[in-house]
Amino acid sequence: MQKILTAAEMRRDDEAKIQSGTPSRILMERAAEAVLQILQRDFDISRVLVLCGAGNNGGDGLALARMLREGGSAVTVCYPCRTLPDGRPDPAAMSEECARQYGLLPADVPITAHPTLDGITTVVDALLGIGVTRPVEGAYAAAIAAINAASLPVLSIDIPSGVHADTGAVLGTAIRANQTVAIAAKKRGHLLYPGTVLCGKVEVADIGIPVGAAAAHVLEAGDLSDLPSRPRRAHKGTFGRVLIVGGSVGMAGAAYLAGKAAYRTGCGIVELLAPEENRVIHQIQLPEAVLSCYTEATAAEALKGALRRADAVAIGMGLGQNPLAAVLVELALRECAVPLLVDADALNLIAADPLLMAALYQRSAPTVMTPHLGEMSRLLGFSIPKISGNLIGTAATFAKAAGVITVLKDAHTVISDSVNHYLNVLGNSGMATGGSGDVLAGVIASLLAQGTAPLSAAALGVLLHARAGDAAAEMQTARSIMASDLIQGLCHVFE
Repeated sequence: MQKILTAAEMRRDDEAKIQSGTPSRILMERAAEAVLQILQRDFDISRVLVLCGAGNNGGDGLALARMLREGGSAVTVCYPCRTLPDGRPDPAAMSEECARQYGLLPADVPITAHPTLDGITTVVDALLGIGVTRPVEGAYAAAIAAINAASLPVLSIDIPSGVHADTGAVLGTAIRANQTVAIAAKKRGHLLYPGTVLCGKVEVADIGIPVGAAAAHVLEAGDLSDLPSRPRRAHKGTFGRVLIVGGSVGMAGAAYLAGKAAYRTGCGIVELLAPEENRVIHQIQLPEAVLSCYTEATAAEALKGALRRADAVAIGMGLGQNPLAAVLVELALRECAVPLLVDADALNLIAADPLLMAALYQRSAPTVMTPHLGEMSRLLGFSIPKISGNLIGTAATFAKAAGVITVLKDAHTVISDSVNHYLNVLGNSGMATGGSGDVLAGVIASLLAQGTAPLSAAALGVLLHARAGDAAAEMQTARSIMASDLIQGLCHVFE
């Protein structure tokens, strides 16, 4: 897993390095040198415009401008910040290190207040960096608009100006970069939408700052080495029993997909609790499953018995949103003493019923909730734009309030227990298809039944699901993926 930092965590590590004896000016020189190497490798640096602000990000840009000029490039600095009466930049309005770099800038480097882009081959963005938290306006916004309109190659230092480092939100407007050099470590905004799209290719520059503790990590393919081991001497009970409660009449496929995915992820037994009308369907589709069928009159007792047999339970996939479904959800919330995964229709039933929400809040056994943005909007009463603008914060808020592990599903999915956060950036657009969430529910439930700790089961389940999607896309194309292909993809991942 790779650490991804907030702006505050980055400032903490930067300050710790300075306090240990490395002056800030040395770190700034190292940052500029690292960016210069990437510019020399990947860009045409014959005529470069460096867009600089008044903070330390601007100081990085001024140091880079000096190095480019000393190397023979034609360089112009655009400084759309406070100036003196004669039009020159005002050092008193700059950070200490930015002012120092301004004083070192060669006299033959022209400085303008507005971008002059004629003949420019590359633009370097060092305007705002990771510290910006309010909307970009005025001369800054005008400079960004001019650069974006020019469609020139752009490299951003640390993060594209206007992208919130913690959330990936665009603060009014933002630079559209071809490449971003993240100083010391990636920030959350590099990996969260919409900021991730504006960053282009992200490369980390090591300038000697040790990366300290981080609340958030990005999942990587190698993390699958943490999957539970499988002893050779085992029986079906060794690997746990998953109960799938879902698949109403006309939606049998949801339970089937979850159950088969659970089996493919390694659990020993899958029990499907389903309406009597789905008996034949399930016996044909998934003969390996233990099948328990119910009528409206027997549903509650059937669920109670199945709960006693289970090592993990997943409820909601295709369950429906009718009174009987609500009864089953309430019973599961109140009486399930093993890890419980709540998905799909169960989420919507809880969001609509204060009694079910209260039952959720009163649970003591581990609970994993797997909402997409619309379901989370209903659960929290937040707008979808508010949620998508702060995925990690929203997932953490709900996890803390409800005492659950939240899997907030999006193109980049967040897993949070309110303290620790994991971000998955793998997978592809082909996974945006009906039944994909049912497969994910089965994968996570299977890991829970095998004894994986709930937070790890959620994170590894999301990662497995994404890797299965990528395997399916390699076997076919992303455009043609169906949910059942993800289950076949799981087999390739385990290979």
